[in-house]
Amino acid sequence: MISHQPRSFDAVLGGKTPPPVGGLVLGGTLGVKTRISSPISAQRRIALVEALKYGEIGLNLLVQRLEDSSIAVRHGARILLNQRSPQIIKKYLSQWQQYQDFTYITSLDRTDSRPINAIALDGQFLISCGREHSLRVWSLVLGKQIYNLSGHTDMVTSVAISSQRKLLISGSCDRTIKVWDLSKLKNPEILTLTGHHGYVNSVALLPDQNTLISGSQDTTIKFWDIDRGKNIHTIKGHTNLVNAVVLSPDGRIMASCSWNTMIRVWNPLTGAQIWELIGHSAKVWAFAITPDNKILVSGSKDKTIKLWDLTTGVEICTLDGHKGEVRALVISPDGKTLFSASFKEIMIWDLTRRQLVRILKGHSGVINAIALSADGLTLVSGGEDGLINIWAVA
Repeated sequence: MISHQPRSFDAVLGGKTPPPVGGLVLGGTLGVKTRISSPISAQRRIALVEALKYGEIGLNLLVQRLEDSSIAVRHGARILLNQRSPQIIKKYLSQWQQYQDFTYITSLDRTDSRPINAIALDGQFLISCGREHSLRVWSLVLGKQIYNLSGHTDMVTSVAISSQRKLLISGSCDRTIKVWDLSKLKNPEILTLTGHHGYVNSVALLPDQNTLISGSQDTTIKFWDIDRGKNIHTIKGHTNLVNAVVLSPDGRIMASCSWNTMIRVWNPLTGAQIWELIGHSAKVWAFAITPDNKILVSGSKDKTIKLWDLTTGVEICTLDGHKGEVRALVISPDGKTLFSASFKEIMIWDLTRRQLVRILKGHSGVINAIALSADGLTLVSGGEDGLINIWAVA
């Protein structure tokens, strides 16, 4: 029997009948206006992306959706406007109380429940890696995966993004680091770096957007020149596997941690060690450094968060409250708010007063990764439960 209903991949003309999710609407601005007014929120989210093709008319449609009844549609409109026309968004910022009013938006539409290892944000796109050999690229506006990056031969553990160069960096248990060109849909892999003799657990980029740093199970930290595709320096200061590396915003300080509880602080330009920070009673999982490059924040299996003065190497204070090990940390762009992820919960802290402000609940297990958008208004979390949750200031 022949069906006259549109299929999910068909193109349809704009009209009163909502098209299938994922279908392409033809008919210019009239079709987009029809879809963006659809009673189905999924259709309105698709229309947001289409609206960008129609200049000032499209921008006006996005502005209208900032008042949409669906929080997911409002969030999508804000992301796109912030990329295309930031001055419009600035007019609305006073309506949003940053950081304290985060609300659950949605969970990404995943087809499996494998745990998430790491995530990174770049404008309207999200990159995730889990207990698999590939990376997934998602649209935050649509809440859907848009393509898959395959090439690693073992689990991918870590990711970093160069927004300026549109490059994605991934580290893997296959002992390699891969560099991907996010501007290419075909053959995006442009470089594979080899030299580590153990799992690559962490990757980070210096502000020059060309020098890459990796921490490995082989106890070393390696520096790589992306353009030349070669290792330019290796630090061998740890006696146990390197679990994580982090760089200060100005690129002049690097911190690394191992499973022996010790934190080491380095000058990444010379490779010289500056401090050894001892205070945690169990292995350290995560780091973050404030935008002014003065405070290092560490999260540990001992369930605590510690703040360290990078000028003196002295512990400032300890933040207690998590019921499980602290697996991920991120600091707001203004340096005033800390987000920490642990078992089932994300805690939001006022860094100035050193006080807990709010707790976000939405996972059923350990949260392994969190990432914050450049404007500080979108938070993404991924965990052992396989969920990737989107949170935003409502």
